[in-house]
Amino acid sequence: MTTTSAPAAPASAIPQPNPRDEAQSLDTKDRGQKKPEKNVHIPKPKFRLHAEDLRHPGSTAFLVYIPNVASTLDTALSNIVRYLYTAPEYESTEAGSAPKSKRPFFCPSIPPTRSVTLFLRDFSGVAYTTGTELDDDHKEIHLSLPYIKHCKESSSKADPVDELAGVLTHELVHCYQHTSPPDSEKSGKDIPNPPGGLIEGIADFVRLKAGLSPPHWKRPTSSAEREKEWDAGYQHTAYFLAWIEDVWVGRGAIGMLNDRLFRVGYVSGEKGDSDEVGFWESLFGAGVAELWGEYGQWLDGCDERNRKAEGNWEEEIVNPV
Repeated sequence: MTTTSAPAAPASAIPQPNPRDEAQSLDTKDRGQKKPEKNVHIPKPKFRLHAEDLRHPGSTAFLVYIPNVASTLDTALSNIVRYLYTAPEYESTEAGSAPKSKRPFFCPSIPPTRSVTLFLRDFSGVAYTTGTELDDDHKEIHLSLPYIKHCKESSSKADPVDELAGVLTHELVHCYQHTSPPDSEKSGKDIPNPPGGLIEGIADFVRLKAGLSPPHWKRPTSSAEREKEWDAGYQHTAYFLAWIEDVWVGRGAIGMLNDRLFRVGYVSGEKGDSDEVGFWESLFGAGVAELWGEYGQWLDGCDERNRKAEGNWEEEIVNPV
C-alpha cells in the first residue's frame, strides 16, 4: 500500500463557475435585491491519497483523469461552500419588499473537518464516506477501483473526468454537510435524523449546481415522471431541492435547510418538537408534502410555450446567465 500527500497544482477536473452566476435566481421577485456576496473563507483541510494497488487499471485511469487530486477537491469544496455555506445578502432599502419566507437567511457554520483521505480500493459499488474511529473531524472517501475502470471502458456518453469529479464532489459534501446538532448525542437529546434520501439529495444538489450531472440523470418534465416520494434520494431529491431554491424560495434556501439541521436538527423549531411538517413549514412556509405537490403542479404547468418563454430551467439552475 502507498500513502502520499496530494500535490498542489493549478489544474482541476471540475468546471469553474461562470462569473455571471452570482446571486442569480429564477424567482424574479428576488432579482435586484441581492448585494454581491462577501468573499467566504474556503477551508483548507489536509488532503491525502491512499492507493491500495497502483498496478490496478483503475488506479492508472484515475491518475490520468484526475492528475491533481488536491485541486479537484479544492474546487469541489469551493462549490460546497458556495451552495451550502453562503448566505445571500440584501440591500437594506429592499429588505422589506419581500416576505421573510422568500428571503433565506442564516449564519453559516462550516464543520471543522481537518483532513480528508481519498482511498482507491478494490470493492464493489461506487464510493462511500466515513469518519475515522478516533476523531470524526478526519474523513475518509473510499472510491472503487473497479468503478473507475468501468468509467474508462463504458460505452455510455458520460465523460470519465466529469463522472469522477461528480462522484468526488458528492462524497466531499458528506464530509461537510450537517445532519444534526453536534452536541445531540452527548446531551442525550432524542433528535431524529433526517431521511437518508434528504442527505443524499443535498449531496447531489451540490453536484447538480456544480455542473456535474451525468447524462443518465433526467429532470422530470411532469409530476408523473417524478419518483413517488420526495425523499427517494440522489438526483430525484436533488431536482426537488433545486426547485425549492430556484423557484419556490430563492438562493440560499438549501444552505438554510442545512444550517437548521446543525442548529436544532430535523425538528420543527427551537423547542425541538419532532415534527417533519413543522421543520419544512418553519423554513419554507409549507410542509414537505405540500411542497412536493406544488413541485408536481409546477412541472405539469410548464407547457412547451412557457418553457420557451422561461428558458431551460435545468440549464439555468446549473449555469444561470
